[in-house]
Amino acid sequence: MHPSIVTDFAIVLGVAAVTGTLFRLLRQPPVLGYLVAGLIVGPYIPIPLFADTARVHELSEFGVVLVMFAVGLEFSLARVAKVVPLAGVVALVQIGGMFWAGHTVGALLGLSTVSAVFLGASVAISSTMVVTKVFDLHAPPPEVRALVLGVLVLQDLVAIVLIAIVTGVAHGTGLAPAALLSTLGRLLGVLAAVVLVGIWIVPRVARRVWAIDSDEVSTVFALGLCFSAAVGMQLLGYSPALGAFLAGMLVAESGLGERFEHLVAPLRDAFAAVFFVSVGMTVDPRLAIEHLPASLLVAGTVVALQGALVTSAGLLSGLGLRRAGHAGLALGQIGEFGFIIMGIGTAAGVVPEYMFTVIVAASVVTAFTTPVALRSAPALLTGVDRRLPKRLRMNLSLYAAWLDELRRSKEQTPRRRKIRHALRVIVLDAIVVITLVVLGSLGLERAAAWIGARVELAPQLAKAVVVIAVGGVVFPFAWGLMRAARNLGSVLAESVFPGAPQGRVDLTTTSRRAMSVGLQVVALLAAGLLVTAVTQPFVPVGVGLPVLAAALLPSVLLLRRSGGPLGEHVHSATLALIDFLRRDEHTPREPQLKDLLHGLGSATTVRIDAGAPAIARSLADLNLRARTGAVVLAIAHVDSDVAAPTGHEILREGDVLAVAGPHEAVARARAVLLGERAPEPTGTDAGASE
Repeated sequence: MHPSIVTDFAIVLGVAAVTGTLFRLLRQPPVLGYLVAGLIVGPYIPIPLFADTARVHELSEFGVVLVMFAVGLEFSLARVAKVVPLAGVVALVQIGGMFWAGHTVGALLGLSTVSAVFLGASVAISSTMVVTKVFDLHAPPPEVRALVLGVLVLQDLVAIVLIAIVTGVAHGTGLAPAALLSTLGRLLGVLAAVVLVGIWIVPRVARRVWAIDSDEVSTVFALGLCFSAAVGMQLLGYSPALGAFLAGMLVAESGLGERFEHLVAPLRDAFAAVFFVSVGMTVDPRLAIEHLPASLLVAGTVVALQGALVTSAGLLSGLGLRRAGHAGLALGQIGEFGFIIMGIGTAAGVVPEYMFTVIVAASVVTAFTTPVALRSAPALLTGVDRRLPKRLRMNLSLYAAWLDELRRSKEQTPRRRKIRHALRVIVLDAIVVITLVVLGSLGLERAAAWIGARVELAPQLAKAVVVIAVGGVVFPFAWGLMRAARNLGSVLAESVFPGAPQGRVDLTTTSRRAMSVGLQVVALLAAGLLVTAVTQPFVPVGVGLPVLAAALLPSVLLLRRSGGPLGEHVHSATLALIDFLRRDEHTPREPQLKDLLHGLGSATTVRIDAGAPAIARSLADLNLRARTGAVVLAIAHVDSDVAAPTGHEILREGDVLAVAGPHEAVARARAVLLGERAPEPTGTDAGASE
């Protein structure tokens, strides 16, 4: 009797249950156990447990569809609006930077341009499954969890677009601009039609079905909608995963996404395990060992660069070292979308088959490093924080406080118009730069031949003439992008530090200038990495990043130069603050303190009362900065004063500390110093974590 699909299903889930449990006991993500189960039941290891590879692959498609449906259930439009202010820049920098890095690594490995594009797309998206499972084992601070989940939500959205693009490339459209634009235009049209029609129907039907109060009926409705949408998208030539995602998103608009997700979660988890087992079954251990150097190169690039990109973008977005660094360590792995994207390429024959093994092996390595990184995150970030120059630590805390004020501020209408105009210019100029570079690259040979035939120039010289001409055309738009970034920074800084009334000295000039330059760097980095990532397949390797660095260099130097005057400003304000605290017998009122600090952020005073846990301890002992993200500007002792504390001063009862930083960082600092309860994330954080 030949084994049936029921036999295959039993073998796959039975072995996965054992290996998943073992890895969970070892405090590792169960996903790793499922991959090992695939090796055990696969065709490459002589173990007397064998499942039919083709049938298991067909079953695994259920896992992809159900996982994407669950992602959609968490993806309401309202939630996206909440996470964009918190995680938008970080996600944009991370995705653009990792796509560029993956493409560059592919070129170094000798892959074709199309294969390198698939590798870049595969490493650009982190693993929602791995991250959430690791968070269950090593729970991060709430604000870190909010940031990471916000980035993952935006990554999932980009992954949907990437899957649609690489599917078109795999089916023969290549990287021609006309074909890519046609693919994107068709995709956007389909998405718009489905969303516009579905948003009027699906949420209403979902609410009526739920009102029946039957888990059975609700589950069947959800699964029926999920697979019907998947088949519909497949008939239109797209991945079934896209249809499942859209179905989940439309159900989420009913406000019942979390409840429907609870119903389908067991089935999703079971078939997700089958998906990962299927991935493990395709891995030939001998091939994995043969290409181990390539896998380690990809894994090392993901871990190192992911952490650097997320941390840098987080710092420039005013999220502080504690939150940004922790998020960078959490996102350092290759996700399940990487398997899907690389599987599309290898199935179509546009990517060498061994690259799927490389991605899987690299994913296993990064899935092992993620729990280790998160476990060591507090100690690692504390060590980095202590080694930062004192002035840089101060400036980062103040910058985070300014951007926190910006997120909380209610913009005036004229200023909103300026912000929208600057953003439009940045986006439009970036699109024009991308278009000109791509068209110039694709037409380089033909234009050089045309010039060489008429002017009798050597081929290389003719190419140089074309490159210079394209550069001349691109430059005005690149310059316009830089000017728009500068204007955006200025307008946003003015919203936090408005000028002084006429006749009064403006005491916020230094802070406004520093914040403006910092935001300018943020805008240029985000737009520049996007341009670099998209144009990378069309220009020689090693060209895009130096050009971006040259564009960023003036702003970075200006930002560094502005740190000096800001440090002097902080020092003089701190001396005045010390005198104020010494003369005031009670904790000063917030308006007085803010007026005194002249735009140095959201500041408050903390009086160390009897019984406070901070008594007889130093700021270094409390690890205050690394734990909270707040900075102590001054300490007023009963008999002496300390401006710019070193962190080693012993705190005593009756001391008054001036603490600056974002609102929640200051609240956490109060909790550490006085033993109060730490606050829960609010605002955008809360929205991201819902």
